[in-house]
Amino acid sequence: MLMRKSILSVIIIAALASCHESIEERALREAREYTERFCPTPVVNYTRTDSVTFDMQSRTYTYYCSVTDVMDDKDIISHNHNNIKNGLLESIIGNTQIKIYKEAKFNFAYILYSAKQPGKVLFSVKYTPEDYER
Repeated sequence: MLMRKSILSVIIIAALASCHESIEERALREAREYTERFCPTPVVNYTRTDSVTFDMQSRTYTYYCSVTDVMDDKDIISHNHNNIKNGLLESIIGNTQIKIYKEAKFNFAYILYSAKQPGKVLFSVKYTPEDYER
């Protein structure tokens, strides 16, 4: 009877340990789930999130967005490049929902597409931990 309980305990511990996902696996799952549940998001400030992905090899969490209306213009995006870049960085710094990923030193990227011309990239940026850990 004692032997049976010991074996059962080992099996339960092994089963529980095998269910533990890595931080990278969690990011991959959460990005997929966010995209399935919420994307595309409603347009806010001329932008909507189309999807979110996580690349395990580069450890990069990427937001794919579309810009609409007056912001859907390469000249306006180009003219405001630094403001957009700084604003997105501030959103990473202030976002408590991604705290665990910032602590794991993930990279974050944003790719902004034209809503009028699907597939046309208007803006792209990638932030490393050196950028958001200040």
